[in-house]
Amino acid sequence: MTRNVWIATCIVGAVAMATIAAVAAFLGGCPGQLELANGNTAPMKCHWAFVADTFIGALGAVIALVAATCKDKSGRRAIAIGYIACAAVAAIIPTQMAIGLCAMPDMHCHSTAHIVWALCAVCAIIGIVQIVKSDPALADLPKRQL
Repeated sequence: MTRNVWIATCIVGAVAMATIAAVAAFLGGCPGQLELANGNTAPMKCHWAFVADTFIGALGAVIALVAATCKDKSGRRAIAIGYIACAAVAAIIPTQMAIGLCAMPDMHCHSTAHIVWALCAVCAIIGIVQIVKSDPALADLPKRQL
């Protein structure tokens, strides 16, 4: 992959990760409060799931921008693996394996989670393309002719 194409994929990846952070921050979880046994209230767990996704999305955007500065194959692959890991963590946080969402499937947080999952899939695809095409020396080789 040539340098310009690599930088373009890094910018697209950074925009996708920043979109995850923005969706999680602005659409977020349910606005309601959960009433505790002692009478106090606390945010629902979906609120905390999207707070965590906001930070993971911001971290992924920084990783994608740092990837634009890598010039060798091993550095590009390592950064792309870190980028995929951020996308995977952002996808897992709203599930029951991590923090989870509200129990009611018709709540606002479930539609937000679907948007986050779709963006995480896009980020994972971008990361896989970056891993496969990470060698800058292959861009200089002549192409095979039939």
